[in-house]
Amino acid sequence: MQRRLPALLRRAAGAGPARRWLSASSSLLFDDTQEQFKESVHRFAQEHIAPHAAAIDASNHFPKEKNLWKLMGDFNLHGLTSPEEYGGLGLGYMYHCIAMEEISRASGSVGLSYGAHSNLCINQLVRHGSPAQKEKYLPKLISGEHIGALAMSEPNSGSDVVSMKCKAEKVDGGYVINGNKMWCTNGPSAQTLVLSIFPTGACTHSEQLYFIVTPFTWLSEF
Repeated sequence: MQRRLPALLRRAAGAGPARRWLSASSSLLFDDTQEQFKESVHRFAQEHIAPHAAAIDASNHFPKEKNLWKLMGDFNLHGLTSPEEYGGLGLGYMYHCIAMEEISRASGSVGLSYGAHSNLCINQLVRHGSPAQKEKYLPKLISGEHIGALAMSEPNSGSDVVSMKCKAEKVDGGYVINGNKMWCTNGPSAQTLVLSIFPTGACTHSEQLYFIVTPFTWLSEF
C-alpha cells in the first residue's frame, strides 16, 4: 500500500505542471508516491533555496536567508526518517535520499548542511538517544527551530572513527573530555551538537560513546 504524503507536501506537489527528472528510469527507482514527493521537494528547493545559492556560497556562512531552516522544517524536510511522535514523518531513507538530491540540485552548500542536520545529528538521536533525550531535543531540531551537527572528524584521523584520539574519562558527576574535533558541518551555528568519542582505553565501534553538547561561548569559533 502506498503511503500518503503529508498535506503540505501534497499541496506543493499538485501546484503547476509536472516535470520529470530521470524520466527514462525514475519509474524503475520510485513508486508514484515517491515521484510525487520528489516533484514537491524539487519545487520547494527551486523556489526557496536556488535563488539564494550564490549568496550562500559567497558568504561561506550557515544559510540563514529568509529563515530558510525554519521554512524547511515547516515543509517537513528535517524529520523525514524520524518517528511521528516527535514531529517527524517516518518515511524512511529513500525519501531522505530524494530530498538530499533535490536540495543539493538547488544548492550543494545547503544540501551538505541539511544532511549534517537531518541525518548525522537527528538520525543519531533517533537511533541512540534515550526517550528523555529524544523528547527534549528532537522536536526543535525537526521543526527547524534548532540547528544540529555531528562532531566526529579529527585533525589526524579524518573520518576514520576507529582512529579517533579524543577521549572521555569518567569522573564523579560525569565525564571529562579531552581532544580536538575538526570539519564539523553546521558547528558554529548549532544549538545541538552530537559528539562522537571513545571512553579512555577503548577503540572499537562497540565501545563508542555519543555525547549531546549544547553551545558554549567558544563554539562560535569552532
